[in-house]
Amino acid sequence: MRKSIFVLSLVLLFSLSNSTASTPEVNKPKTSKAIAVQIYNMLGENAIPTEIRGSKAEVRVAVDTGNYLRILSIETENEELEKFIRTSIDFRKLTKGTYEKGIVYRIPLEVRE
Repeated sequence: MRKSIFVLSLVLLFSLSNSTASTPEVNKPKTSKAIAVQIYNMLGENAIPTEIRGSKAEVRVAVDTGNYLRILSIETENEELEKFIRTSIDFRKLTKGTYEKGIVYRIPLEVRE
């Protein structure tokens, strides 16, 4: 009797571990990636000046009420790139998703040559 209870508990344990291991997890895209994709699309809508090609920047943005982007800071050595980013994405509305207010997102940007 003891052996049958022991075997039954082992079978139950293995069946539970197999069923939980095969359950797929639903991965939601990260919020920062969703924001970065939308920012890249906003920047791509405008003609890119030749003065900013090859430049890099790190943009810190936050989402305001109503899903509007607010630029907090831009770290770059190219002033033309800073102006281009500010005119392209500052106070623009995000189209997809719901975002937490008050979180600062860091988005690295590099303009290809």
